[in-house]
Formats: sequence, structure tokens, C-alpha cells
Amino acid sequence: MSKAAQRVPFGQLAAYAAPGFSLALLISPFPALLMAFYAKHTEATTAGIATVILFARIFNGVIDPPIGFLSDKTHSRWGPRKPWLVAGALFSLFAFWIAYMPPANAGNAYFALAIVSFYIAHSVIDTPYRTWSGEISTDYAQRSRLAGATTLALLIGGVGFLAVPEILSMPAIGVLDSAELDRDAMAILGWIGIALMPVCIGIAVFVVPVGTVTRGEAYHLAEMRTIFTRNGPFRRFISADFISQVGWAASYALMAILLDNYFGFGDRVVMFLLVATAAQVAAIPLCTRLAARFSKHKVYAWCQILNGVLLPGYLLFPPNGQADFGLMLAYGAFVSALGTPNMMFPQALTSDIADYDTLRSGQARAGTYFSMRTFLAPAGGAVGGALGFYTLSLVSYDPASNANSALATHGMLAAAIGLPMIAFVVSGILMLSYPITASRHAFIRKRIEGRRREDRNLTA
Repeated sequence: MSKAAQRVPFGQLAAYAAPGFSLALLISPFPALLMAFYAKHTEATTAGIATVILFARIFNGVIDPPIGFLSDKTHSRWGPRKPWLVAGALFSLFAFWIAYMPPANAGNAYFALAIVSFYIAHSVIDTPYRTWSGEISTDYAQRSRLAGATTLALLIGGVGFLAVPEILSMPAIGVLDSAELDRDAMAILGWIGIALMPVCIGIAVFVVPVGTVTRGEAYHLAEMRTIFTRNGPFRRFISADFISQVGWAASYALMAILLDNYFGFGDRVVMFLLVATAAQVAAIPLCTRLAARFSKHKVYAWCQILNGVLLPGYLLFPPNGQADFGLMLAYGAFVSALGTPNMMFPQALTSDIADYDTLRSGQARAGTYFSMRTFLAPAGGAVGGALGFYTLSLVSYDPASNANSALATHGMLAAAIGLPMIAFVVSGILMLSYPITASRHAFIRKRIEGRRREDRNLTA
């Protein structure tokens, strides 16, 4: 097949990316911002939030593998993935309402219900959605392109949603009193999610074709353990990814607290996140080109290592509003851009790993692989977020207070900067030895297509 024939048309690429725009409200930094919001504006406690996040992710992990398994087994005129996207879009309406609009007296129990609903909505949409990309195209480079389009939509959505409080608090508009993510701002974001999710999912469902659905040998849910025992590339990737998510979750969960309580820029948290996210958007074309030249896993690995090395540089800025915010903004944008491959490439890498499994086992388990990634990566995020908030509780750091002790402040800095630094470097080192390159993937797809032709000939 020629490269022109393999290329996904731009219209389909844009339509496939559309759900990513609204999904931005269900991924980082918004779960972390919700944690900080509940800690400051409701009766939920830091220790309670940490415990809820940890156990919510365990529950989420229980349901993720069945979602992937069942999406692999789904037969419909819409293919195996689209029905799940529609169902997830409908459930997300409830999740946005309960998570973003809590009553003033909401406590730990309410936060548990809200965050579990939040994670369920994400899982029901995200696992089939990302699995679908490997069926839209089986080409190594086109999968990177699809992943890049999804990441671009997620980041544009993130920038747009983070900009909402800034825009609505402008004197000329005056809908919000400030750009702080308070109760009014969070409620507006919730209503935006309710309005956008069905529209974005609908665009993808009605415009993008089902793609090439591989139906392999039958397998049972209990056989899912073999994706670890018989797939070395997946073990290496998912270990690196899990560790990376621990670091990112700790960083995101405590970034607002770090900027507000330590650096004294509480009114500029949204601006900082906006610029950081915009830097990731700007880095997508460069990351795509670098991946085509050096392989996805190498770009991922070296950016992770460099990110970890540079993260302690934040400590060079003085606290309590004395830092040059413009300089800190520029530094944060550069460090944030190094995280772009972490958002872009896991989707394409998982599709390639699923192809490797199909070649070896004869089974089509792409949904199962994505569900395990959907479980384990957020589980790493839960561990990172829980570690961050448990550390605050352990050192008696109070986000609502401006009079924390030196020990408490040092504990917060260790969790916000030291933990992510270690996680990023270890993750990057693990991925340096990842074995599926572009040439090896081309060989894998050639063997799979050859096997499919033989099966069709035997059937004929």
C-alpha cells in the first residue's frame, strides 16, 4: 500500500480528534485541580481526599479490563468502539454535574461519589476511543499522526477551559469576580462539559469510519494475565508509563498549592497552566517530526529524563512573590513542553504493542491492552496524587493556611518537585531499551497481513 493510500484524510483526522477537546475536562490537570478545589472549598480533608483517590483508582482498575475486553467482543453496525463512546458521553453528563458542582458542605463521601463517577466516564470513553485509532490505521507513522491529533485536541481543550476563568473575570465581562478556580468557575466548567461532550463524540461517531477491525482467536477474560507474562515490550512500556504517571500526578496535584502558597502567585495559577499547556501544543509538530526520525520511544525517553533533570530548577526561584513571574513562566513552559511525548505517544505505542501480541498469540486484544493501560497509568496517577496529599498530611501542611512551618514547607517541596524528578528519570531510562522500532513494526504488520490472507484463502 502506498503512503498516499495509507494517509488518514484531514477531515477524518479532525473528526477523530474532536472528542479529545471535551475529554480534556476528564484528564490532567483537571482531576488534580478538583482535588485542590475540594480541599479548599468544601469540607473534604486532605487525608480524606488522598484516601478516596487511592481507592477510587482501585475501583477504576477493576472496571477497566472488562471495558477493554467487552469492547473487543462488541459486534454492531457501528463497529466495536462507537457504541461505547456514545454510552460514555451520556454517563459523562452526570459525572460533570456531580464533580464540578458540589454543595458547600460536601465532605469526603461526596468527593468519593464525584471522583468515582468522573473516572467511570473517562474509562468508558477513553479506552475504546484510543483503541479505535489502531483500527483507523495500521501504519506506524499514521498512528503517531492520530495520536498527535488527539493530543492537540486535548491540549487545545485544556487551554480553552483553563482560559475560561481568565476571560470571564475580565473587567469588560465581569461574570466572575476573579480568575481563581472557585465554586462559580468550576460550575461553569461543568456546564461546558455537559454541553460539549455529546457534540464532540457525535462528530467522531458519524464522520470517522469503523476502520480495520481484526478478529482473532477467541480468548477469555481470565487470559488477560498473559499480556504481562508473554509480552516483554508491554511490561517495559507499562512500567515506565506507571512510574511516569506517579510523577505527573504528584506534580499536577501540588502545582496549584506550590504556586499559591509557596511562590505567592495564587491569582496566576491559571495563567501558568495556560502557558504551560500552550507550550505543549506548540511542541506537538516537533515531537511528531522527531518521532519519525528517531522513533517514538526514544523521543519519549529522552524528554522524560531531561524533564526530571530540569524540574529542581524551580527551587532557584525565590518564594513569597519575590520571583520574576515572567521568567518562571518561560521556564515552566519549556519544562512543560518536555512532557508532550508523555501525552502523545502512549496511544500509538500501545497499538503497536497490541499488534505484536496479535502476531504472537493470534488473538485480537487491542481493547484489552488499552484497558490495562487505562487502568495502570491512572493507577500510577492515583498513587502519585495520594503520595502528594499524604505527604502534606504527614508534615501537617495546610493548603488553606499562610503560616506553615519550615518542616511542612520542605515536605511539600519534596512531594511537588523531588518525587516527580525521580519518577521522570527512572521512566525515561526504562524506555531507552524499548524494542519495537518503526522497521520492526513494519515487519509485524507484514506478518499479520500475510496470516490474514492465508486465512481468507483457506476459507475460500
